[in-house]
Amino acid sequence: MDIKENYYELFPQLNDIVILYQEVEAIINNIKSSFSIFCPHGCGTCCDTSIENIEASIVEMLPLCIHIYEQHNYQLWLDKANEKQCIFYDTSPLKKSSGCCMVYTYRPLVCRLFGFSFTKNKYGAIVPVACSILQKQYKDKSNFIAIAKDSLPMMSSFSLQSIMIDTVRSDRYPINEAFVKAMEYVVLKISLTVNDSNYNKIA
Repeated sequence: MDIKENYYELFPQLNDIVILYQEVEAIINNIKSSFSIFCPHGCGTCCDTSIENIEASIVEMLPLCIHIYEQHNYQLWLDKANEKQCIFYDTSPLKKSSGCCMVYTYRPLVCRLFGFSFTKNKYGAIVPVACSILQKQYKDKSNFIAIAKDSLPMMSSFSLQSIMIDTVRSDRYPINEAFVKAMEYVVLKISLTVNDSNYNKIA
């Protein structure tokens, strides 16, 4: 992620959430390699759902909102926030070749973990948190999952880590609402700071 150093000073939570995302990416790559599990190229199945099914917290959205703030177009995104699907999900044919998420590098925690993390079902068994496409890929590896269960990344564990980064902003909202709240927080805090003559203005 390309985030200026000044923002790390302004948002103390930012460093921890970026580090968490780096750790998650390393774990995901290991899961992909160990299980030979891969999303079909250009697939957007997990994004093609109601925003009520994709939840994030304000702190998880910080890197994305700072990135969008830097692009000077955050109002364009805010104007789309009433849409019933994730506003960052692009279904245009041109995007199918490279993926459907327009902010993939800065995506929140749930988007990183979905498909490559695990949870316990009602019977206590360890099962992947994944779409039907990846569930089929995991099906042939059920024995491996049972053997490796103590070392598998659990979605609840990472969610707890994100909560501990900023307990004040840890409530989860549908992704578009989470974006709005996080964007408003970023804009307000930067606005208040840049008006302080004792601070080097971020620009």
